[in-house]
Amino acid sequence: MKTNQMTDTRLMNTDLYRLIANCFDYPDKERLLNIKEMATDLYKAGYPDESINNMLHSLAEAANEDEVLYAFTNIFVKGGVALSETHLLQKYNSVSDANAFYKAFGFSPKTGENPDSIMYQLEFLALLLVKSVIAPDDESRNVTEDAYRKFLEEHTGEFALALAKRLREGEAGPFFLTVSYLLEEFITNELTGDDAPPSCNVH
Repeated sequence: MKTNQMTDTRLMNTDLYRLIANCFDYPDKERLLNIKEMATDLYKAGYPDESINNMLHSLAEAANEDEVLYAFTNIFVKGGVALSETHLLQKYNSVSDANAFYKAFGFSPKTGENPDSIMYQLEFLALLLVKSVIAPDDESRNVTEDAYRKFLEEHTGEFALALAKRLREGEAGPFFLTVSYLLEEFITNELTGDDAPPSCNVH
């Protein structure tokens, strides 16, 4: 049986996954406003990790449309930093393996987009957290938590940490610099923290 505190943390983590996923999508005005709102709401709610909570405040402050668009272009368009696991880590089974996970839990990336992108992987982990919270019985919960652990260990963990490092190798600017540290610390916490599913370890 999950405590209310654990449930609340997992629901906040769902929002945090979705927030970070948005940070890697094209930064138009509407998306940046949404990022500001999500980051501010999580900050005001008091995310339980103080370092992450401070980064949420910094992220909201740094979401300036012109600066973020300039940095996005330099990093991902001109700089060629890959947003898919296949291209960043040269793991050529990533797409088929990720799709197998997605199909099992009714998650469907848009046709023509990279299913192993950081955006879809973070969104999928958010979905699994929600499913674990609302699971009707222990068996369903255990299946979902096992999938969460495996996907985090086999895909998003290594991918996210590598991407965070790549972001800091160039001139990321204040927004993506904050995103890199936020992603790194959050994923590391999920791999090693008290709320991580059993057997979840950093490799």
